[in-house]
Amino acid sequence: MKSRKKNDAQKVILPHSQAKLDFYKDYLKRYIPILRLAKFTTSINIFDVFCGTGIYENGAKGSPILAFEAIKKSSDNISGFNTQLTPINLFINDLEVNKIEQVKEYLQNETKNVCKLEFQNKDAVEFLSYINQKIKTQTSKDRNLILIDPYGYKNIKKEYIEQLISNKRNTEIILFLPISQIYRFTCKVLNNEDNNVKALQEFIESFFPDKTHPIYKNRLTGEKVLIEYIREALTIEGNFFSTSYFIQRDNKNHFYALFFITPSIYGLEKILEVKWSLNEEHGEGFEQPKQMLSLFADQERESVKQEQYRKLEQILINYISANRIVTNNQIYELTLRNMYLKKHANQILSNFQKDGKIDIKLQNNARKGYFYLGYDYFKKNTIKILISII
Repeated sequence: MKSRKKNDAQKVILPHSQAKLDFYKDYLKRYIPILRLAKFTTSINIFDVFCGTGIYENGAKGSPILAFEAIKKSSDNISGFNTQLTPINLFINDLEVNKIEQVKEYLQNETKNVCKLEFQNKDAVEFLSYINQKIKTQTSKDRNLILIDPYGYKNIKKEYIEQLISNKRNTEIILFLPISQIYRFTCKVLNNEDNNVKALQEFIESFFPDKTHPIYKNRLTGEKVLIEYIREALTIEGNFFSTSYFIQRDNKNHFYALFFITPSIYGLEKILEVKWSLNEEHGEGFEQPKQMLSLFADQERESVKQEQYRKLEQILINYISANRIVTNNQIYELTLRNMYLKKHANQILSNFQKDGKIDIKLQNNARKGYFYLGYDYFKKNTIKILISII
């Protein structure tokens, strides 16, 4: 019976798998057009390390098809711009030959010069090494997105991620991990010498080399705590930006999670837009639909939203109080690092101002009523307002 269910899951998209693909699709929708119109980008390279199934029996599309269609749609939507579009290369890999052949057959019938396609049939570690060598030959004007959606975790080590993202700092990575599986066995394997658990031991030691970390002291209090620990590890000692998106596997609080790593705060902003578009209540992840909707479902959702606003309110007021005077750029960075959008901070600053909680001094021809939270101001370090507590 279990085997049949597993096979069925490989033939059709289950809700949690669809949530993962929705995340990827929504990001590509934002990622590709921006880079295709960027003046100083010479190539866009998308690497699908474990491509999986192309088209499922229920008609759902896997990650390589979604990437191809996003590229094609970008060509159609921005072809009217009077500029040359940045070329895109789509690299598709899987160890299972039949999956590669299925995807190849579908895409080669559809390609029509949409992008350059390259198919590989390599072991994951070998393909990640191939990507790393390819990045070494690039310039900082090339851009890479790497989707790592493994069948488990045995081929994933933090050092692989660090090598890829540190190489010229022109790469972003989306990593999918089976959190509930890792969480379930973590405490059991750390001091176990059985070779059958070696893969998980190596995974944990790779992400958490410091043996004083709480994970080694049986202090994990839930799967979401483990997600946050991994997210923090993927900042690579704070040198990169990272966020997570949990995916509830069932109604028993078991989770998968997507992790996004980027060298750019602008990349972080774009992925946060994806998260909040997929879950406007808290932007943290996908939750399984409840079997019985509460009569007060709308009020409950609104309550969650308000709780999120209160959290950001406290973060902002504490930060301004501690620093006495802060700039628009400091608020922009603080907001994104706490996984909120600038629209959230704009609303809160507006309320603070109306309630007489803050004083705003205008700088550099700034206009009253604007808070100037944005990447362009941040990138150029353009200070437009100074904010202090009244």
